[in-house]
Amino acid sequence: MRKKSKKYVTEKNGCFFRIAWLVCLIIISVLISRFIMAGINDMLAIGKTSEIIQVEIPENADINQVSQELVNKNIIKEKWFFKLYAWGTRSSNKFYGGFYELETTMDYQTILNHIKNKENIRDVIEITITEGMNVLECASLMNRNNICSEQDFLKACNSDKFKEKYKFVYENTDPKVLYKLEGYLFPDTYRFYKNEKPENVISKILNNYNKKIYNKLNNNNFTIEELARNKNMNLSDVITIASLIQAEAADKQDMYNISSVIHNRLETLKTDGHNRYNEFSLHILRIDATVYYPYKNKASVPANILKTFSSNYNTYQIHGLPPGPICNPGLDAIDAALNPARTDYYYYCHSSSGETFFARTNQVHVTNLKKAGLV
Repeated sequence: MRKKSKKYVTEKNGCFFRIAWLVCLIIISVLISRFIMAGINDMLAIGKTSEIIQVEIPENADINQVSQELVNKNIIKEKWFFKLYAWGTRSSNKFYGGFYELETTMDYQTILNHIKNKENIRDVIEITITEGMNVLECASLMNRNNICSEQDFLKACNSDKFKEKYKFVYENTDPKVLYKLEGYLFPDTYRFYKNEKPENVISKILNNYNKKIYNKLNNNNFTIEELARNKNMNLSDVITIASLIQAEAADKQDMYNISSVIHNRLETLKTDGHNRYNEFSLHILRIDATVYYPYKNKASVPANILKTFSSNYNTYQIHGLPPGPICNPGLDAIDAALNPARTDYYYYCHSSSGETFFARTNQVHVTNLKKAGLV
């Protein structure tokens, strides 16, 4: 009986281990299959959306550094599969350091051919679009740095070439808008190539804007677009208000109070346009930065049109917001547009030293104008 029992136990254990081994084999096979399928899809760039991305390959880089850089820039997803492919095709060495322009829809072989060809290295220029720059200033910046011509940049900024991919830019359909991309050339430091196509330049800027606007703002639980929607505002109006704040505020703290003035005045439009304090036209914003748009100020207006110049953006002459943004605001100004300070201010002015005076009534505002040395 004991021998029979031992034999039974041995057979039972053997059966258990065979099953366990089979299960492990199946799991390993599934994992390997997934790795291979994911690798093949990545290798052939299946399902990827087209985007042009700049990649920097370090001097004397090895395949590990190259593959990591490609993963970091979302050119590829499967680092180890790429390395295996490079080794298998004997393409894992002799990389030339420099900047390359790659498209996310390139397959592995095209990527390797591109970054192993010294002729594909591009001359890179680093420029900064600062908060408050408008389209004309951005165009001038591109021209001065030999990235693209001023005229070509402005033409691209007013085209519909980006409408399909960047629909948020074209939310505003007001026919009086001078430059469709004004407000959406996100302030940041960029790297461009000499003599680059303006469409490529703008695509890189709009890609950055897209990432910023749909990321969470200042550790908030919502994106900028979601915050605007939650406050019953469309994104176009938020960017327009933010541009006014950016152009007018002396500093970050000033932004939130100026935002409150703009919002308070816009609220008067909701009370059928009547002035609640029986003073003059509170729903007219009277923002100096809009008077000469698209030019920064009177001195910037070309002499041959100065006498007859009139802007559709002039908030001394129109009710409510101008047709669109007057410059490209940064995240602080956008945050202020979404979250104005809670005040009952309807007026503000700046002294020559940059001090800001706020007022609830026109009477106090006149006093502030004297304090600021403006009258």
